[in-house]
Amino acid sequence: MRGADGIDMISGICRFRAEQPSQFRATMGSTDFGTIRVNRMKSTAVTAVRTRTMLDDEMGDYVSVATIRSGTVGVEQDRSSGRGAAGDITFVDFGREFELDVAAGSEVVFVYLPRRLLAERSIDTRKLTGAVIPGSPVGSALAGMLEPLTRHHPNTLAEQSLIEHAIVDLALAVIQSSADEAPTPEEMAVGNRARVYDFIERNFTDPTLNVDRVAAGINVSPRYLHKLMEGDGISVYGMIRRRRVRHGIDLLSDPGAAHLSVGQIASRSGFTGLSQFGRAVRDLAGESPRQIRQRAAASA
Repeated sequence: MRGADGIDMISGICRFRAEQPSQFRATMGSTDFGTIRVNRMKSTAVTAVRTRTMLDDEMGDYVSVATIRSGTVGVEQDRSSGRGAAGDITFVDFGREFELDVAAGSEVVFVYLPRRLLAERSIDTRKLTGAVIPGSPVGSALAGMLEPLTRHHPNTLAEQSLIEHAIVDLALAVIQSSADEAPTPEEMAVGNRARVYDFIERNFTDPTLNVDRVAAGINVSPRYLHKLMEGDGISVYGMIRRRRVRHGIDLLSDPGAAHLSVGQIASRSGFTGLSQFGRAVRDLAGESPRQIRQRAAASA
C-alpha cells in the first residue's frame, strides 16, 4: 500500500494519518483462526486514531495485544501513555478511544481477542489499556509464534482450532502476568502529570517552550497532553506562563537582582518581550512589574 490511497485503504477500524501522505508505505497481512485474528503491519511513520464515533462497530468487542517486532510504538488510552520498543508488548481496547503512534520502519503483530475471553478469566482490561510491558519469556514466545502465522492459512478446521487455542493460551498468559504488574490508568496519569510539571520546571526560561515541546519532551502527543491536564484546571500554556511570572516576580523582589532592568528580568523569565511580561504579571499578580519592584524596595 502506498501514498494517500494506501492510507485510505487501511483506514477502517482506525483512522490513519501521516505527516507526508505521499511518502506512506505499508505492508499488511491478516489471518483468522476461529474467533482470533492475527494482523501483521510494517510501515513508514503513521498515526492510528480510534475515535468515539467508531466504537459501535464489531471491533468494539475486542482487545488487542500488540507485540513490537522492530521500531517503536507509542500508545495513549484512558489517560495512560507509553512507548514500547522491539520486544515490548502494548495493549489497546477497541471499545474505547485510543491513539497509536508508529515510528518509521516499525513492525507490529496484533492479536485481537474477544473481550468475553478476558472476562471469563476475570482479567480487568482497564489496568492494561495504554500500558507498555517490557519483553518477557512468555511475551517472546507469543511474538515468535505470531509472526509466521500471519503468512499461514490453516488447511483444516482441526488445525485452525489447535492454533486458535495455542494463541489464546499464550496471549492470556501474557495478559494475566501483565495485569498483575501494570499500574492502573490513574497511577499512570499521576506519573505523567508529574513528568509534565518537572519538564516545565526545567525548561520554562526557554522562550521557545510551548505545548508541542512539552508533549515531545515527555513522549506523548499534544492531544493526549491536553486531555491529561484537564483535571488540574489549567492549560499547559497557562502552567508555563504562570511559572514564568512567578520567576519574574521573584527576581523583581530580590535585592540581589536590583541591577537588572525589567526587560532583562522578562528575558530571564522566558518572555520574548517587555509588554508580554508586563501583561502576564498584571494578569496574575494584579500589579505592574515596576510596582512590584518599588514595593519590594520600600520593604527592604
